[in-house]
Amino acid sequence: MTTWQDCETLDVLYLLHTFDCKRTFTLLTKEFNVIYSIDGVRGFTGVPPVDINSNGVPDAIDTFVGELSKAWTAYKSWGYDIPGSYVSVYFGFDENDNPGLTLPFGDHIFDQLEGSVIILPSAPASDRYRYLAYHELFHVMQYYFIPKLNLITDLPSVNWWMEATAEWATHRMYNQTDPSASGWDIYSSASDIFLSEPQRALNSSTWPWEAHKRQYGAFILAQYLTEQTDSNFVLHSWESMGLTQLPMEVIKDVIEGYNLEVRNVLTGFWAANYRLAVDALDLSRFLGISVGYRDPHASTLWPVKLAGNRPARAVEQTLLQGGSANGSIRVSAGGASYLEFTGSSTDQSMLTLQVQEQDPHLRPMLDYLLVSWPVSSSRPSGTPSRWSRLAGDGEISVMLDPGEMGTLIVIRSDLIGGSGAADDSSVRIDWNASMVDGGTRPNSALNNLWSTQEAAAGCADWSGGDGVQSTLLPGGKRAWFFSDTFLGDPSKRSPGTEVSYIRNSIVLQGGSSLRTITGGSTCGENDSGKDFWDRYAKTPVGEGGQYWTGDAKVSIANGTSDVVKFYYEGIGDENTRAAYVRFPQTDLTTRTTMSVSPTKLQDCSARPPYPIIWGASLLDHEGMTYIYGWEADGTSAEKPLYLARTASTVDPADQSQWRYFSGTAADGSAQWTSSCAASKPLQSKSEVDFSVIHLNGRFWLVHHTPASEAPGKIVAVPATTAWGFGSDQVDLFTPPETKTNPNHSSVYGARVHADVNSDKGRIVISYTVSTSAINLTCWTRGYYFPDNYQPRFIDVPTTAFFSAKT
Repeated sequence: MTTWQDCETLDVLYLLHTFDCKRTFTLLTKEFNVIYSIDGVRGFTGVPPVDINSNGVPDAIDTFVGELSKAWTAYKSWGYDIPGSYVSVYFGFDENDNPGLTLPFGDHIFDQLEGSVIILPSAPASDRYRYLAYHELFHVMQYYFIPKLNLITDLPSVNWWMEATAEWATHRMYNQTDPSASGWDIYSSASDIFLSEPQRALNSSTWPWEAHKRQYGAFILAQYLTEQTDSNFVLHSWESMGLTQLPMEVIKDVIEGYNLEVRNVLTGFWAANYRLAVDALDLSRFLGISVGYRDPHASTLWPVKLAGNRPARAVEQTLLQGGSANGSIRVSAGGASYLEFTGSSTDQSMLTLQVQEQDPHLRPMLDYLLVSWPVSSSRPSGTPSRWSRLAGDGEISVMLDPGEMGTLIVIRSDLIGGSGAADDSSVRIDWNASMVDGGTRPNSALNNLWSTQEAAAGCADWSGGDGVQSTLLPGGKRAWFFSDTFLGDPSKRSPGTEVSYIRNSIVLQGGSSLRTITGGSTCGENDSGKDFWDRYAKTPVGEGGQYWTGDAKVSIANGTSDVVKFYYEGIGDENTRAAYVRFPQTDLTTRTTMSVSPTKLQDCSARPPYPIIWGASLLDHEGMTYIYGWEADGTSAEKPLYLARTASTVDPADQSQWRYFSGTAADGSAQWTSSCAASKPLQSKSEVDFSVIHLNGRFWLVHHTPASEAPGKIVAVPATTAWGFGSDQVDLFTPPETKTNPNHSSVYGARVHADVNSDKGRIVISYTVSTSAINLTCWTRGYYFPDNYQPRFIDVPTTAFFSAKT
């Protein structure tokens, strides 16, 4: 018969229970008492009477005591401590299927508070002795920090973080000692409950407690926060507990103490829970926080009991192009919801969601992250394709490639300390989803407008031109500025003498009506009574010169509403010069002829003798007007680009107010100088006609790649600053005219036209189609193929302006 060493003392009584055995040891100045009974010995129910090593102690107790010692040693090294002088552990409480319970007071409830008590079942399952040693002892560590008042007044609001971090500590202990030891996976037993109810409050807590309810699954939050900060995050959260603070309030403070934003952290957390995979670096750079886990269990163990091994989704729907759907969801404080929409399997689509919160009196903080993914085995892959973000109510869109899925992640980032109040705080969000053609397409309205104008042109009317740029005028009319321009009937071009060809023109649009502004002397091409050159129309801007179009903006700096329009004279070599004209708005809206002489800008060269041609593109952003220019080096189609800026409220042509980009400091910030000669080029190059816009939270350089890169494309180069354009680019459109055709077409001059499209999900870009071919008499084929000398307009979805790298 086995002699049991710990069972020769008197019976131990505690809370109306009698125990037969007691093991006592001291470690790191703290006393530990393990009180238990052995099953079948003296009629007791208890731990299995198994002693393989014949040391007179049940193997289960050997295991428990050994792991309890490891846990205390580890927790002490992590910065934790035990309140009081001892910990007593009782095996023998089976009431209500007790999974384990730790109390913040000692063996004598009413007159001593010098220790803590752990109450365990008589005989836990064999794989739980190690687990319980880690988990329950960490509760003792927590009691070192928790004010008793919190436990008395709002125990559920404290317990959720107690259980979450106890499971987190247990997982960390297994990783530190033996990751495959018995019970290694018990810590994640409630991960499916947590992930199947993402819409509930982050600190939701069930009562009465049973083994592995939702709060146990919140270890996922502790793991995520630790990975985003360091291994001390949990310790700091317990150290910061005040007399009246609850864990959720403390967690918020600790997050901010790490210089992180709670909104970003929760967005990253719920995106990571949707993916349950390693980080997606491009998306995490966009959010400023990780969207994945380093812990390998995230993809293998945590989702194993979930339907389809995935978190719960509020919506799963297929939407074909032209389809729509709507509905409502509810989300409580700190929670989230996932809405999935699968698009066309054959065509590019644009998914748009309109969201509206319906309980504003609760003042929720709502964020929306819309992500597109390739689909594998009817589920999104772990690598996102595109994304966009929205704070508060509104509209959000993303592009879906054929067969992709779009997921709207709704995140509520306001936090409520009390678990009950947080669970009762759900707000309703109404959503409406639509799926439309997501590809770039011709803008039929504008293309028809100008082709109709061309076909019906009278002798004084525009019938073709290149380098188009447009400006919306106050009152709603639009001024279209062209460089080289044909007037008159296109069918009369081929002889070369019956129509006029001028160096620039202006067309004023009011609705569908177009009015051409020239320099006069029109409709005399066949008047033999005139001197030959007097028969032809004059150019309105810089007659006798060769002024081609830059950008323009409406300015009221001088007390009147003028259009300041930039031009350049020359062919792009060192003799080219920049100039501008200030058009009174009334002249543009009322006149059909004008003759103005441009004012030359001050000569400026950062790399003599090549001048900088300012005004190619203008961008108003956050109180500044950014003025882009190109270097007239004459050597290639793509030119070095330069940047100046001035206050948006001043005359954009007043160079005395300009400051020139002169490079970046070590921290990436721009340096500005009053000396144009000290200007530094931007990294990107472009053709001379281009646009810079601000869209989707980024700056975009929109231009056409040169003909040397046949067939040539219209691309957008992203940047996080107005000067930071690099090598990354997004392909927007390949003009079909660039392909080999009988007209020998060439394409150039891509420009954005703001506020043209009534569809705010698309922007308008123009490009010019011309020809470089001539016939045997040296007439350009543009005279024979008049449709070649005409702008083309395309609608590009705003969702196409996306770069995973920027």
